[in-house]
Amino acid sequence: MRKFDYRAPRFLVDLPIRLTFGSSMQDGRCTEISIEGMKLELREPLCPDCCGTVRLSYKDFMIEVPVRVAHSGSSYDGVKFVYESDEQRDELIRLIALLTGPKQNSGPVLLR
Repeated sequence: MRKFDYRAPRFLVDLPIRLTFGSSMQDGRCTEISIEGMKLELREPLCPDCCGTVRLSYKDFMIEVPVRVAHSGSSYDGVKFVYESDEQRDELIRLIALLTGPKQNSGPVLLR
Protein backbone atom coordinates (compact mmCIF):
# COMPACT_ATOMS: atom_id res chain seq x y z
CA MET A 1 0.00 0.00 0.00
CA ARG A 2 1.33 3.43 -0.94
CA LYS A 3 1.71 6.07 1.75
CA PHE A 4 -0.33 9.21 1.08
CA ASP A 5 1.59 12.43 1.73
CA TYR A 6 -0.62 15.29 2.78
CA ARG A 7 0.19 18.66 1.28
CA ALA A 8 -0.36 22.03 2.86
CA PRO A 9 -3.38 23.92 1.55
CA ARG A 10 -2.60 25.91 -1.59
CA PHE A 11 -4.09 29.30 -2.34
CA LEU A 12 -4.50 30.91 -5.75
CA VAL A 13 -3.12 34.45 -5.73
CA ASP A 14 -1.64 37.05 -8.06
CA LEU A 15 1.43 38.46 -6.31
CA PRO A 16 4.56 40.09 -7.75
CA ILE A 17 7.85 38.42 -6.76
CA ARG A 18 11.56 38.87 -7.35
CA LEU A 19 13.85 35.83 -7.55
CA THR A 20 17.59 36.08 -6.99
CA PHE A 21 19.92 33.24 -7.98
CA GLY A 22 23.55 34.26 -7.48
CA SER A 23 24.05 37.48 -9.42
CA SER A 24 20.94 37.11 -11.59
CA MET A 25 17.52 38.52 -10.74
CA GLN A 26 14.16 37.83 -12.33
CA ASP A 27 10.77 39.39 -11.67
CA GLY A 28 7.63 37.31 -12.01
CA ARG A 29 4.24 36.48 -10.53
CA CYS A 30 3.27 34.01 -7.83
CA THR A 31 0.04 32.33 -8.91
CA GLU A 32 -0.27 29.78 -6.10
CA ILE A 33 1.22 29.71 -2.59
CA SER A 34 1.35 27.42 0.43
CA ILE A 35 3.63 27.22 3.46
CA GLU A 36 5.69 24.68 1.51
CA GLY A 37 6.30 26.63 -1.70
CA MET A 38 4.77 28.44 -4.63
CA LYS A 39 3.95 28.23 -8.32
CA LEU A 40 5.44 30.97 -10.46
CA GLU A 41 4.94 32.55 -13.87
CA LEU A 42 8.30 33.77 -15.19
CA ARG A 43 9.75 34.98 -18.48
CA GLU A 44 12.73 32.61 -18.27
CA PRO A 45 12.52 29.02 -16.98
CA LEU A 46 14.56 28.21 -13.88
CA CYS A 47 17.38 25.68 -13.62
CA PRO A 48 16.23 22.52 -11.80
CA ASP A 49 17.46 22.23 -8.18
CA CYS A 50 18.98 25.75 -8.17
CA CYS A 51 18.91 27.56 -4.84
CA GLY A 52 18.27 31.24 -4.33
CA THR A 53 16.01 33.75 -2.62
CA VAL A 54 12.51 35.00 -3.35
CA ARG A 55 11.23 38.39 -2.24
CA LEU A 56 7.49 38.74 -1.74
CA SER A 57 5.78 41.99 -0.88
CA TYR A 58 2.19 42.86 -0.18
CA LYS A 59 1.14 46.32 0.98
CA ASP A 60 3.60 47.23 3.79
CA PHE A 61 4.72 43.61 4.30
CA MET A 62 7.94 42.31 2.71
CA ILE A 63 9.74 39.02 3.26
CA GLU A 64 12.71 37.26 1.67
CA VAL A 65 12.86 33.48 1.89
CA PRO A 66 15.45 31.01 0.56
CA VAL A 67 14.05 28.67 -2.10
CA ARG A 68 15.02 25.62 -4.14
CA VAL A 69 13.63 25.03 -7.62
CA ALA A 70 11.34 21.98 -7.44
CA HIS A 71 9.83 22.20 -10.94
CA SER A 72 10.89 23.92 -14.12
CA GLY A 73 8.64 23.81 -17.14
CA SER A 74 7.38 25.72 -20.12
CA SER A 75 4.11 26.84 -18.51
CA TYR A 76 5.19 27.42 -14.90
CA ASP A 77 7.99 26.97 -12.38
CA GLY A 78 7.69 25.76 -8.81
CA VAL A 79 9.90 26.57 -5.84
CA LYS A 80 10.05 25.04 -2.39
CA PHE A 81 10.72 27.24 0.63
CA VAL A 82 13.92 26.44 2.56
CA TYR A 83 13.31 28.14 5.89
CA GLU A 84 16.32 29.27 7.90
CA SER A 85 14.31 29.79 11.11
CA ASP A 86 10.91 29.31 12.73
CA GLU A 87 10.51 33.10 12.64
CA GLN A 88 10.90 33.11 8.87
CA ARG A 89 8.24 30.40 8.55
CA ASP A 90 5.93 32.33 10.89
CA GLU A 91 6.37 35.48 8.77
CA LEU A 92 5.38 33.60 5.63
CA ILE A 93 2.33 32.16 7.41
CA ARG A 94 1.42 35.75 8.34
CA LEU A 95 1.76 36.83 4.69
CA ILE A 96 -0.47 33.97 3.52
CA ALA A 97 -3.05 34.95 6.15
CA LEU A 98 -3.00 38.55 4.85
CA LEU A 99 -3.41 37.34 1.26
CA THR A 100 -6.25 34.96 2.02
CA GLY A 101 -8.06 36.99 4.68
CA PRO A 102 -11.07 39.24 4.16
CA LYS A 103 -10.82 41.46 1.10
CA GLN A 104 -9.73 45.04 1.66
CA ASN A 105 -8.79 47.84 -0.73
CA SER A 106 -6.43 47.24 -3.63
CA GLY A 107 -3.76 44.55 -3.76
CA PRO A 108 -3.27 41.02 -5.00
CA VAL A 109 -6.49 39.16 -5.62
CA LEU A 110 -7.26 35.78 -4.09
CA LEU A 111 -8.52 33.70 -6.99
CA ARG A 112 -9.86 30.72 -5.09
